[in-house]
Amino acid sequence: MKHKRIDMDKLKRSFDTKRILLAVAMTLALPALILCQTNGKNAKKGGDEQAVRQTLDELVAALRNNDTAPLDRIYADDYTFVGDTGMMMTKAQRIAAFKSGDLKYESISHEVVSIHLFGDTAVAITRYTTKFAPGIKFSDGKFLTTLTFVKIKGRWQLVAAHNTRTGE
Repeated sequence: MKHKRIDMDKLKRSFDTKRILLAVAMTLALPALILCQTNGKNAKKGGDEQAVRQTLDELVAALRNNDTAPLDRIYADDYTFVGDTGMMMTKAQRIAAFKSGDLKYESISHEVVSIHLFGDTAVAITRYTTKFAPGIKFSDGKFLTTLTFVKIKGRWQLVAAHNTRTGE
């Protein structure tokens, strides 16, 4: 059996060429991989922001229609509302006030100022303009409201809200 002599210089050049090609391939592929991961996160973030906006729209529709069924779904079980006077209401108290007629909107509109996402938590800042039904003890007005949502079992629920009356 005849052995073939190996040219070490040629083998080294071949190995160096393969290493360079591998490094170039990795350098070209890395930005694409990073971009894919970033786009996936942005898509999720965009989807979550849209879902929070949708929940806000459903909330305002329920408040406008004095409809407690959607409120029961949107408010988390430990929901707390803090009004502009410092008055606090739980989910049960707020829904009971709607059912009894002690709390009833004649009109309500909102504008989303911003939504900030922190994993499964979202903080929304909104401007509300409200007009209560005649005879209701609450005052009409314009409010800046901070709403905190948490994604619970795949659904965004409102856990806290705080109103501040604006001077507008």
